[in-house]
Amino acid sequence: MTIDRAHLCARDGTTAQRFGVAPPSPTGGGILSAQADPAAFARILAHPGFAKIDVHPQYGQFGRSYHPAIHGDHDCSFAVFAKDAPALICLCAPLNGVLGLYGMPLKFIFNQSLNNDAHADALAAALGHIEQLMTRHGLTEARVLDHAATDTSLVGHQCRVHGGTSSPRHTAYVDLSVSEVGWRAALRKSSRSLINWGKRNLSISYVNRDAPARDLFDLYRAFHAEVAGRVTRSERSWDAMYEWITQGGGELVMAHLAGQLVAGSLFVDGTEVCIYASGVYDRTQFDKPLAHYPVWLGVERAHARGMRWLELGEIPEKGAVSDKEYQIGYFKRGFATDIVAEAIWRLSPK
Repeated sequence: MTIDRAHLCARDGTTAQRFGVAPPSPTGGGILSAQADPAAFARILAHPGFAKIDVHPQYGQFGRSYHPAIHGDHDCSFAVFAKDAPALICLCAPLNGVLGLYGMPLKFIFNQSLNNDAHADALAAALGHIEQLMTRHGLTEARVLDHAATDTSLVGHQCRVHGGTSSPRHTAYVDLSVSEVGWRAALRKSSRSLINWGKRNLSISYVNRDAPARDLFDLYRAFHAEVAGRVTRSERSWDAMYEWITQGGGELVMAHLAGQLVAGSLFVDGTEVCIYASGVYDRTQFDKPLAHYPVWLGVERAHARGMRWLELGEIPEKGAVSDKEYQIGYFKRGFATDIVAEAIWRLSPK
């Protein structure tokens, strides 16, 4: 199974005029920084040729508003031109000394109407610019996402040439195209009875475009702080989440037991991928299966909203993380139809 999110295409028109952006260099090449010319960079992002950039919400419009709301606006994103057309977009922003995208690995998006040589040249220029950004900002490393997860891929080969090292990442997905029969076949056997328990015992409410109840969303926000033992997110970030889901970009699933809020699961949509963005569950009720039914509803309802994939999250290896993190991954694996392997490349400044 392949999720083609690495090479996102621009099939209709490649000239700078049709993008509405002139190349930075008179020779038609060069790099256009989002910070140097935000309006021009925004026109490149908005062009239909790069529409696939919004497939995944973390790298799409949601992420571009949500992450700066949490961490501040440190955007270092840029476009690389080949001749008179943008050949590549790199979405990146530093956090805690690492150049990624606000804690996630940075991402390259290629214009596939250009040939492989143009891609390779643009990627080499992008990696050179990334080295400059690391030096300029005093960063310790850059982390690059490669969906192909092999040394022989374009990204893998170029990262290896630039002295990078890689580690695997495995992510759990639900293929929403296989419908309920396929989802049930993929379920861990024990999960089926736990979902049924939730169906019988939990009272469900939603916050979404059809039910934009701010009071319920604020109740979830207070519940999140109570379970976490502290406030972990800014008011601006909560506003960004609320605005996104109430404009049709996902929903919040809330579960009550005996009139008390005991679970909240937030699902955020891109144009094709929905992510299980967060789950908060009453720790005093951990003897009960509070999470299974809300996640199952998340699968069903993401499908109903027209999503192609539900990303459950990363599945870490045992011993590589804390026991709590491993158990969270184990829970997610119990719903997955697919486990997708990717590579994270680490580059050091020269």
